[in-house]
Amino acid sequence: MTALFLGAGFSKWAFNLPLVNQLFDFNISTTCEKEAKKISRLKADWKKWRELNPKDTPEKFIYWCLHKSSHRRSRVIWYVSRRLSDPFMTRIRGSFSAAMFDERVVRENNGIIKVKNFILNLTDYDLKGIVTCNYDTIAECALGTAGFNYGIIGEQLTGRGLNPQFPWQNAHVKVTGNIPIAKLHGSLSWGAETKYTSGKPGRMGKALIVPPAPEKIPPNELSSVWELGAKIINDSKCLIIFGFAFNPYDLALLNFLKKNGRKLERVLLIDPFPNLSKAKDIWPSCEIDTIDPRECFDLKDHRWFSKVSCSL
Repeated sequence: MTALFLGAGFSKWAFNLPLVNQLFDFNISTTCEKEAKKISRLKADWKKWRELNPKDTPEKFIYWCLHKSSHRRSRVIWYVSRRLSDPFMTRIRGSFSAAMFDERVVRENNGIIKVKNFILNLTDYDLKGIVTCNYDTIAECALGTAGFNYGIIGEQLTGRGLNPQFPWQNAHVKVTGNIPIAKLHGSLSWGAETKYTSGKPGRMGKALIVPPAPEKIPPNELSSVWELGAKIINDSKCLIIFGFAFNPYDLALLNFLKKNGRKLERVLLIDPFPNLSKAKDIWPSCEIDTIDPRECFDLKDHRWFSKVSCSL
């Protein structure tokens, strides 16, 4: 009985998405003049703030933006969502949109294939579900709507179908998979009240996410998601943690892992620089092992899973 917990390092490994300390690289392919203006203004804010706060972390810049003004708040939330959406953009009828989970451009992507193979191999170890603090839709794209659910099998999502030429053909699909995904900090594919078939809300900068600032507190809208995540971990004997840094400012997450991990017997850290000391503080009675993903990059030879099976 295994649970998979995905941190930012997983998305870095899978799609080279930036970690928080790399977030403001402004590496976005802008699709219109409006986006270019937003980025230009945020760049100016970032440059000015960095000159005044050379040793502070990007999380504190985000916190400053969130509390400085409504314009800066909306701008930085848009940027975070848009930056993490960039690899999943697709062209439809001359304009750009977030790729739908099931469409061909997603299914045939090498990064998505790599992630799919990794997750599906873990089903041999009775995978109870995926818990993640990431906003991106990598797991959804890898599994497809027939491979995952958000806690309710058969839940209907809003948005276009898999055919980009006829986007509203067979639209508003249902998720029918057996692997539950609990996205503790929200998702690029979630609006305030609606879950979508793509990262459309993130593309527009209107996704339901908890911005990566210090003292992150999940909103009430995500309470059921945290309950789902708690159930997944509580039902497991082994927890595989991929790319989570155990940062001290993630206090809510650390308390969540400690509270709901009391039944765990083994913890496996997949990380090039695993924070063993913090993991041992949280789970003092667990057997804790590590894997360096840089040494096990080729999934075809199953070296990952020979190591995982030894740990399980």
